[in-house]
Amino acid sequence: MNIPMILNYLRPGAEWSLDGDEYAGLTWLDKTIKPTEPEIVAAESQALAAIAAKEQAAIEARAAALAHARSLGFTDEMIAVMYPGLVESP
Repeated sequence: MNIPMILNYLRPGAEWSLDGDEYAGLTWLDKTIKPTEPEIVAAESQALAAIAAKEQAAIEARAAALAHARSLGFTDEMIAVMYPGLVESP
């Protein structure tokens, strides 16, 4: 279980520290309510699904941006100069 990933999903921006990788090592420093261990366990699959959906959306947005630039007549070389990392360098 990836406790930091799950905490960032459950309580984005919350302040905490983790000694080790077990719930027992979690020190809650935030003013929000500390999630319980069962809450963290239950949220793991939701967090993984949300991250996967976000990654898929980024892939689709990148493909749409490339398709749009190409439809405007830009070559991959031009796109690589204007938007480093969007396409493989020529």
